[in-house]
Amino acid sequence: MKITDLSESASYHNQLNPKAWSGTILRPEVRYKLLQSAKIFVDYLDIPGFRLFDVILTGSMTNFNYTEYSDFDVHLVTSYNDLECDDLAEAFYRAKKQLWNDQHNVTIRGHDVELYVEDINQPPVSAGIYSLLDDKWIKKPKYQVPEIDKSAVKSKVKDLIKQIDSTIESADDPEDILRIADKLRDLRKSGLKKGGEFSVENLAFKILRNKGYIDRLYKEFNRQQDINLSI
Repeated sequence: MKITDLSESASYHNQLNPKAWSGTILRPEVRYKLLQSAKIFVDYLDIPGFRLFDVILTGSMTNFNYTEYSDFDVHLVTSYNDLECDDLAEAFYRAKKQLWNDQHNVTIRGHDVELYVEDINQPPVSAGIYSLLDDKWIKKPKYQVPEIDKSAVKSKVKDLIKQIDSTIESADDPEDILRIADKLRDLRKSGLKKGGEFSVENLAFKILRNKGYIDRLYKEFNRQQDINLSI
């Protein structure tokens, strides 16, 4: 893996992305479009009595570590308990999010808009969080150039690529694919919780995603599932 692969996923700038921000003020036309997408996504969820506590922007587009691959991560904050089956709520909302993002290609100035449903009891781990509804910072990012263990990130990426390639090559059941996909998601969550956005695990995940390995896994999962359902 070339070192540029890491820099593409771990850039750090001395200002927020000027495509979205004027200093630390969110450009009004960007906020308007993001809220438009959020409103349509709420309608798409089609949940009676859906309670929307906030719509927040988070992730690298609210921090100094954005790259050309960065998405506008828009979270609709609700209570999973409202579904009265909160143990299934995360899976349901994740499935809805995946379907929406597969069917739509909303971009703002070259960056994709990704929509999520967030549980109010589990706020995101992010250096920057901005309320689109209230048009104000919930958590303002601090400019602090991070120290990145490049060697550890590269080693982790190489190891995970081997695991992904091996799983895809040998898998004969969609559950085989699901296991490593879940492992990667849990690995990223653990890294974010432990070391933040510049943790080895999170950066490794971003590189894999940017290089298409995460997408390969989900495509292979669908292929294996289709095989199982066919005669």
